[in-house]
Amino acid sequence: MRDPARVEQFAGELDGWTVSPSGGQRALHDQYREFLKGEPSSLSREREQGHFTASALMVDPLRASVLLVMHPRVKRWLQMGGHIEPGDMSFRDAALRECIEESGYREIEVESTPARFDRHDVPCKSARGEVVQCVHWDVQFLAVVDSQSQCILTEDAPTRWWDLESAMPELDYSVKQLIDTARQAFRL
Repeated sequence: MRDPARVEQFAGELDGWTVSPSGGQRALHDQYREFLKGEPSSLSREREQGHFTASALMVDPLRASVLLVMHPRVKRWLQMGGHIEPGDMSFRDAALRECIEESGYREIEVESTPARFDRHDVPCKSARGEVVQCVHWDVQFLAVVDSQSQCILTEDAPTRWWDLESAMPELDYSVKQLIDTARQAFRL
């Protein structure tokens, strides 16, 4: 995936990020831009040393709840997300595709710009099918969905709506930060 036009398109999406800098997000954003420009292959999981992923926290603002998936390899509740695929034309497209695949919902509105960035080590299935330790450069979005709308599951990883006013499961710091971002964005 060394298509310069595609890299420019993804870079343009990062340039559209407008959230005010806080908690190291501005520095992380700048590192993402440098990584994408310096490693065009970083849009593919074939780059085992580290590559981009896209995810979205699915929020039902009417019910003040979020949808999380029990990640089968990591064994933790996470937002929907995964690798950039060849047909994805933007981080947002990848996040939307992952939301549809993992949640079963079809009527999802992914925000136009990233909400956060999170870089983390994770066991990752390589293009060869092996599980390797890798760095995911995750571009995180917020997505709005009506939890009462039609849902047709195509994957078997468990998902669950969590009411933000009730007890939540133990969550990674990154997921907590994304939920806090959603609370501020949607005034939940």
